[in-house]
Amino acid sequence: MKRIVAAVLVAGMLVSFAGCKKKEEKPQLPPGHPSTQGGMPQQGMPPAGMPDMPKVDRAVVVPKEIAAKWKSVKLTIEDKAAKSSKEYTIAVGAEQAVPNTTIKVKVLAFLPDFKMGEKDITSASDKPNNPAALVSVTEGGKEIWKSWLYSLHPGVHPFQHEKIGLTLIGGVSK
Repeated sequence: MKRIVAAVLVAGMLVSFAGCKKKEEKPQLPPGHPSTQGGMPQQGMPPAGMPDMPKVDRAVVVPKEIAAKWKSVKLTIEDKAAKSSKEYTIAVGAEQAVPNTTIKVKVLAFLPDFKMGEKDITSASDKPNNPAALVSVTEGGKEIWKSWLYSLHPGVHPFQHEKIGLTLIGGVSK
């Protein structure tokens, strides 16, 4: 009799545990919304069903009053092997050699209040509200990177290299 009661209790417990299992339901999408069945797109790849967007070349416009007020930028250059960093002040248009490497960093432009429009990139004001520097990096005489560094948003389009790191601290006014 005890065996029958034990078997019934075990069977009852198994049924109750099986009934507690959550059903995985797919989230309901609004009508007309594209399917997410393929998952998230890989980095650098457009989402499924989206065309490759052409790169838009925007002219960099540095207003005269900005060029007159801001003469250079402060960058931190990190030596990843030595685990050390050094701050450099580099004039706009000038180049800085990175010690113990064949790398050179050139500051092409500085905008204290970076603003991107449909056709150009300029500064919304002469105040350092959104400082950004257009920087070119060469290694062994060959350009390996050219993009903007943002002091308030260093994670946006960062320079990635196994030997050095670059961070914009800000602009230096005249």
